[in-house]
Amino acid sequence: MVPVRTSIVRASLAAVLLCGAQLCSGQASDYYTLILQGNVVMPDGSPPPKTAGIERVCSDIQGSAPGPIADKTGHYLWRMELAPADTRSCFLRATIPGLISTRVNLDSLGLSDYRQGKVINLPNLVLSPRDTAAPRSVSLIAEDEAPGKARNFYKAAIKAIDAKNDAEGINQLQLAVKAVPKFADGWNMLGSLYEQENKLMDARDALQHAIEANPKLASPYLRLARISNELGDWDAAAKNEDALLKLEPRLYPEVYFQQGITRFEQKNLAGAEESLKQALSMDPAHKLSRAEYVLGMIALAKGDVNGAKEQIAKYMMLDPITPDIERIQAQLDSLGKPDAPKLDITLERP
Repeated sequence: MVPVRTSIVRASLAAVLLCGAQLCSGQASDYYTLILQGNVVMPDGSPPPKTAGIERVCSDIQGSAPGPIADKTGHYLWRMELAPADTRSCFLRATIPGLISTRVNLDSLGLSDYRQGKVINLPNLVLSPRDTAAPRSVSLIAEDEAPGKARNFYKAAIKAIDAKNDAEGINQLQLAVKAVPKFADGWNMLGSLYEQENKLMDARDALQHAIEANPKLASPYLRLARISNELGDWDAAAKNEDALLKLEPRLYPEVYFQQGITRFEQKNLAGAEESLKQALSMDPAHKLSRAEYVLGMIALAKGDVNGAKEQIAKYMMLDPITPDIERIQAQLDSLGKPDAPKLDITLERP
């Protein structure tokens, strides 16, 4: 609380010096003590695995300040002095090492919110891994986090990736990991670039190097699981899924989706259904809606045609722009018919 009040006093004094006592009379009374409260949650809405701090970040250094610590349930409360006429732009975020937070923009407060002691309920601050290992994504680290001998190559790789020159990015990352073979993040980024280029064998090799360099780096396991499923290597997929779930069971909902695919291909329908339902329970934003389609395939494998139709229709409603929507519609229309054509539709979204 002290840093916030200090910054406000300094801002008020600066304003008086700039605009004169006559124009600024009553400036201090324009500040209101508001009670801001909210929750820090994981993507599935559960409390974070560790205690989260809250901080305010503003367009000026004076306005930025550390705040309270959330309790074990993720709830926080911050008594903050704010003025409706303040021109600085500020937002709140949660802080836990290794995770990133969504933001709550304080500029969204309306004039009616500025009443002494008013309690304002803020949207959830949602935590997620720095690298979600999502398909067709590359998660960069800060330049100063790269090892010294690899740093110049890594800087060149960032520049190339920002310029959409993935081939040069790959070339520079190859040089970076050659200079420092234990550069786990470098191997991980190299693997993700190879995956984007659909060079799956190269991606698998790079990601395995990342895990060898740092077995506690979680995201390569998910990328390896996804690639192994695409290559039809169900044993390797299961191995990497199990390793990730042992390391981080709550941070990567997609691993349950991949596990569902692996178990389906291994004819473990009950296990696949369990995994897919877990993936959906951790995915309020419906980023893993393809799980609904795979559940439809499980129902079909069990002989439940009506259940399959229901699940497939639900998936089409959640993801109407999937590239294979027309083929899925044709499959849905033909379900239960003796002369239904066999359509090769992947369980993974194209």
